[in-house]
Amino acid sequence: MSQIHFHEDFYIPVLKGSKTQTARIDEPIPELGAGKAIFGNGKSLPIEITAVSHKSFEKMSLEEVNKDGFKSKDELWYALLTFYPHLHKTDLLMLIEFKRIFI
Repeated sequence: MSQIHFHEDFYIPVLKGSKTQTARIDEPIPELGAGKAIFGNGKSLPIEITAVSHKSFEKMSLEEVNKDGFKSKDELWYALLTFYPHLHKTDLLMLIEFKRIFI
């Protein structure tokens, strides 16, 4: 079962289903299927990882930005820079799509 670690600020968006994707660099590719979202505050949620793709930020669509829980590309870009300060818009991101599982 793959585990994806998130900042605690993303707990509510994942819980409510407004965040169904995360963009990562330099992390192992997670397995599709059952997984767990683990947050910095110690909380966790069961998820199903449904897709993994690779794309540069500059090629991301607004739909993909919205899946990540952001309203605009600029908003996502500034959030990504807080985690990856040396990121360039041409760097390849791993886009992990998931859905929250209700048990």
